[in-house]
Amino acid sequence: MGAVTASSVYYIKLGRKGDWETESIHDGVLRFGYREAPHVLCAAGDWAAVREAMMRIRGDAGAATRDVKQIRAFYESDETDIFITFVGGLLYWCRPSGEIEILDDNSHRRSTLDGWHSTTTGGTLLTADRLSGHLLKVQMFRGTICDVAAADYLLRRLSDELSPEVAAAEEAESALMVAVIPLMRLLTWQDFELLVDLIFSSSGWRRVSQLGRTQKTIDLELVLPSTSERAFVQVKSKASRAALDDYAVRLEEAEAYDRMFFVWHTGAIPEDEAPEGVIMLGPQRLARMVVDAGLSSWLREKVT
Repeated sequence: MGAVTASSVYYIKLGRKGDWETESIHDGVLRFGYREAPHVLCAAGDWAAVREAMMRIRGDAGAATRDVKQIRAFYESDETDIFITFVGGLLYWCRPSGEIEILDDNSHRRSTLDGWHSTTTGGTLLTADRLSGHLLKVQMFRGTICDVAAADYLLRRLSDELSPEVAAAEEAESALMVAVIPLMRLLTWQDFELLVDLIFSSSGWRRVSQLGRTQKTIDLELVLPSTSERAFVQVKSKASRAALDDYAVRLEEAEAYDRMFFVWHTGAIPEDEAPEGVIMLGPQRLARMVVDAGLSSWLREKVT
């Protein structure tokens, strides 16, 4: 899909304390208060007269100016613009469309082009924890509608585009993960076992005991203290499908474990073809975990 563009990008609060959030998201509409705003003058675009009216109500020139800016954004925005809001830990976005409707309580409502969206054009969920603080800080705005300063960043996220800096970082990270795989294959079996132990430890798992120990096969028993889950881990430097199938049979007899991991760095076993109940951690996934755990330097030092 093409890049998402917008003439203007606005943040909107959907009611005091989010009173209109559920209705707006469900019905695909924009809700706006400012019940005292003179609708006829707003619809006519006579913003000088609107400001005078708001000045009489507010008794403050600065407040009237700020009011008019927000009211005007709601009335004059169109399908080339984007409104965003945050509900339930997600960013939602829409494009305004249609005429302004005045409801019985004098609040405002207008339609959107195709409803509210909580995903990028490529389908990635817009969770707030994965968004830049430069964008998230717009939620601190104390009024109802404001410009989004991080508009360029937002449009890139909606379009699933990376900034040059992020693209360069991802390329470097991918290269590092590719380089990690042959380094793992230079480890002794003892050091490979230690690497796996360090990876699990960085995720909160704690070794309970070492169950078996041969040059080709090292089995570990781990526990996750936060949930008391127990895991049985088989670590193999070189793995084959026959060994995996044999392991899967033995796992069916092991009732003491909540999770089972099969870990290896060499062997032509598809990482996405796991027997039932087995979590596969082959060279590709393991390299990702090494990088995420910050163990690439440790690995380089071990094989230097």
